[in-house]
Amino acid sequence: MLLISTKQGVAQTPQAPQSIAFYYGDIDSTRELLSYERVVVSPEQLSAAQLQQLKSANTQVFAYLSLGEADEQLAPRFSSAVLGYNEQWQASIMDASAKSWRQHLFTQAQQLRAAGFDGFFLDTLDSYQLVLEQGQFNAQQQALISLIDELQVHGPILLNRGFELYPHLAQPPLAVVAESLFHSYDYQGKHYQKQSAEDTQWLMAQLQQVQASNIEVIVIDYLPAEDAQRIKAAQDIAVLGFTPYISDPMLYQFGVSTRYPVRRRVLGLYDSSVNVKKQSECHRFLATLIEYQGYVPQCIDIHGPALPKLDWNRYAAAVFWLPQVSYQQPSARDALLQSLDMLPTVLVGELPEQSGLLARLGVQQQGNYRGAIQLEGATLKYPLPRAQGEQFPRYRWQDETQKDQLSLIDEQGQQGIGVAASQWGGLWLEPLTVQELPGDRQRWPVDPFEYLVPLLQLAPIPSADITSESGQRIVTAHIDGDGFPSRAWLPGKPFAGASIYNNILRRSQLPHTVSVIEAEVAKTGLYPELSPELEAIARDIFALDNVEIASHTFSHPFFWDPRIKAKEKLYGDALAVPGYVLDYDREIFTSVRYINERLAPKDKQVEVYLWSGAANPTADIIAKVDQLGLYNINGGNTYVLNDNYSIAQVTPHLNWYEDAVQVYAPVMNENLYTELWTENFSGFGRAIETFELLGEPRRLKPVSVYYHMYSGVYPASLDALEKIYDWVDKHPLTPLYLSEYAHRARALYETGLARSINDDAWYITSTGVKSLRLHKKQLPSGQSQGVVGVNAGPDGNYVTLSSRRARLELTQNSKPFSGDMYLQSANAVLEHWQQEGGKTDIIFMSHQPLQAHFAQARGCRIQQHSGAPITQKHNGDRLTLTSKQKGRVRFTLSCDTQPQGGKH
Repeated sequence: MLLISTKQGVAQTPQAPQSIAFYYGDIDSTRELLSYERVVVSPEQLSAAQLQQLKSANTQVFAYLSLGEADEQLAPRFSSAVLGYNEQWQASIMDASAKSWRQHLFTQAQQLRAAGFDGFFLDTLDSYQLVLEQGQFNAQQQALISLIDELQVHGPILLNRGFELYPHLAQPPLAVVAESLFHSYDYQGKHYQKQSAEDTQWLMAQLQQVQASNIEVIVIDYLPAEDAQRIKAAQDIAVLGFTPYISDPMLYQFGVSTRYPVRRRVLGLYDSSVNVKKQSECHRFLATLIEYQGYVPQCIDIHGPALPKLDWNRYAAAVFWLPQVSYQQPSARDALLQSLDMLPTVLVGELPEQSGLLARLGVQQQGNYRGAIQLEGATLKYPLPRAQGEQFPRYRWQDETQKDQLSLIDEQGQQGIGVAASQWGGLWLEPLTVQELPGDRQRWPVDPFEYLVPLLQLAPIPSADITSESGQRIVTAHIDGDGFPSRAWLPGKPFAGASIYNNILRRSQLPHTVSVIEAEVAKTGLYPELSPELEAIARDIFALDNVEIASHTFSHPFFWDPRIKAKEKLYGDALAVPGYVLDYDREIFTSVRYINERLAPKDKQVEVYLWSGAANPTADIIAKVDQLGLYNINGGNTYVLNDNYSIAQVTPHLNWYEDAVQVYAPVMNENLYTELWTENFSGFGRAIETFELLGEPRRLKPVSVYYHMYSGVYPASLDALEKIYDWVDKHPLTPLYLSEYAHRARALYETGLARSINDDAWYITSTGVKSLRLHKKQLPSGQSQGVVGVNAGPDGNYVTLSSRRARLELTQNSKPFSGDMYLQSANAVLEHWQQEGGKTDIIFMSHQPLQAHFAQARGCRIQQHSGAPITQKHNGDRLTLTSKQKGRVRFTLSCDTQPQGGKH
């Protein structure tokens, strides 16, 4: 069976073919496939959610369909249609004229189209030639022609070869695919090889005939996974007017077409016998660093099934942060040796004790540190722990000329490696790893951005960003329902829910995501006698036009992952609802239904599910929320203050599973600022310190005003909220509902980043991310497409995207966009930007009165608009648009100067 496929949903021109991938491996994520404009996959490998994600990004998805062969599981169902057997691929060769086989294919095609596939790649079109005499070929060819004609009724097709078939089809195929024009793979000898001149000449003649029929030609060649070699081969094929795809012979790798995905994955290993993924160092400490660089952290268990099947070619680097005992596992040892040969590899913390592995690293242990340890080469942010007994092994390079970046010296003057780079990557050794201190505090002794990240040797790339929107830092506000029935220390002793309603929600213009706990407000909960009053307050809150509705569960479970054992359950498992036994279906499905049916106005429904307690749901529990089409948020533990700061206390944006995503709250709530709500009830005002620390010198998180209903209880806690809201109002921020932020966050890892074989541009594909961070010296040029704005931030230039597929071309000029008008910043979501000539049609959705700033806009003015009235003001070449109302506004900017860069 030929492992080739063809695919394409739009006819291509030889001058500008769309990129295409043929991929038959496991699909844990769509992030690489999104980088291509067309993909051919085995349909059983792609989940319904992944298919929808690709379709949402305007990626055409074609399903592999074998016409001439059936595998060993399928063939027995059609024994009367079997012509023979293909020994090489262990498949039965099928009779294309057999009614039962044809009906099976038609049914399969109908089901695939109904599922959302754009069309079919038809393979094994010449398998009959392996078992029939030449005189019998014609009957099979005629059967195949009629079969293909009928399949085209169900959707567009791509043919694998079929040179004797395509001229006779009622409708030409979208493309004809052929493999091994210049480079092939010898399956028996198991090696790559160059095709003979005779084979190349024969196939070239066939392909040129296809091309002369105005049918796209796609060529799949096979080469090892070396980017430069594959790129050169793709360029050679493209010069001929053919669409290239260069990959491995099994098509299990993401290959090179006219575009190819940038390797954004960074591998991190953890040991599930020590910690679950969420509690591993890989997730807690490394993921934040990797996310910020624009790469995707992937934490893999050394005991899991994924590690032995790992495709190392899709990773940019690897980090081994494992206990020494973990290297006793063959999987960990084998992975380390493979990684050292394939990738920049960094070992953090402890090293393996096996002499062979140490020799491979080029280091040797020379005893242990004794007593106090000092650092040479940098200033410690926090003192190192004192070495005792066998606590910290001391390592030196076997090659004495090898230098350390940071050295450790104990009180006896013995020196060892602290941080060091090597040809294969580098080391970051104990005791320079994160220190766990009392009070759930964590500390990096030295800056990991300065010393650890460089060891990974990650190439600078445009960083997908969810901290910013329309050139400004995002702000969200959300309220967990806890304490809704509590009485406030205010005149009249109102409920906390009423206090928040009157003192915050009715006064603030910010969009809020607000929740209740069903058991706190419903008749079936803890306070049935108070329920009528409490439900009335909830209805008033949910009716506000700046409130998005969320559920905060039925009984507020404190634990969502039974694998994690709590040493002390301060609050039990959940609220003590009489007769209730914890049921996660009840917590999710019924609580949402209760709010929708009893509390929500007719024009609103629940949009968000806010995790409670430890906020540690497993993937299968997250899937329950996904069934409802809701965003799920909360968790993470980002909590930093001026006197309590370390990057170790900044958790990543999300917890990613192959089939689920948990979006973390950007910043922790008032509970941590008030000693678990036991004292200092004005302490949440210090969240301003958190916002500032997470904004500069690196913009690590959006601003997140996150608290509970019980913050409405005390005058001091209300004063803290007033202080925070006042700070937010005085800063240039772009407000989003929490669901809007979550939509962007869920797409962060599922964003495609590609390069082209024809130019130096970056190609970005995402169904949610609308912002990129560039280096401070990088600016978008006028040749960019789907890129409409840029604004300077503390750590780079923040680019605004206007479409799901964008082309980013960079310029070294001081003026971006070749001097044309562009969006600098806005406190609104950009929904539409269409530029033609000197006119640009723009739609903003603003949750507050609009403030939008355009640069290089001298001579630009509003020509027509709909929505809220807009005031325009020029200041040099800067144009500012403001309105006194929130909502959607559409207008056309007309500029005197004809843009030079075409469509943005």
